[in-house]
Amino acid sequence: MSTVTEFLAQVQAHEVLALLTLIAAIATDLKYQKIFNKLTFPVMAIGMAWWIYQGNPWFGVMGLAVGFGMTFPAFALGRTLRAGDAKLMMAVGALLGPAINFRACLMMYLISIPFGLAVLAYKGRLGNLLPALRAGIGRARGEEVADVETTVVAYAPVIGVAVIMAYFTDWLTFWGPL
Repeated sequence: MSTVTEFLAQVQAHEVLALLTLIAAIATDLKYQKIFNKLTFPVMAIGMAWWIYQGNPWFGVMGLAVGFGMTFPAFALGRTLRAGDAKLMMAVGALLGPAINFRACLMMYLISIPFGLAVLAYKGRLGNLLPALRAGIGRARGEEVADVETTVVAYAPVIGVAVIMAYFTDWLTFWGPL
């Protein structure tokens, strides 16, 4: 029996839904620069319901909480993530749990630096990087900061790569299985 066949025989419904959610989010983010609530909120609910059905109700809640805790600061302070990106990580966490989501968030931030710099360079916007960083630091300090022109970057592809890396590798694993 091939490795692919063995893998496919073990795939569960919530894992397929996580992949389909990532594909849909990447498509809408690339086309509309938006990840819609009508995608993320139902997936969060389904993820939590899945884990209740499996007899482990806190697993999905903890995964969702990890997604919120690790993405909200970037959304609130630096605006490097948009709300849809944060909600996508919460939905993925509700489906795949806290350990995979924690690692996916770490990988997302690591991947986002070269990805973001490449997109800014491609769009000729690297000169806006320092003013945007200063504004983010000012907001973090609670200062009133003038809006800086930002470049919208479709971030769902980065999230998709990070989740797939977290799922299929043991990179950034600091503990045993949860």
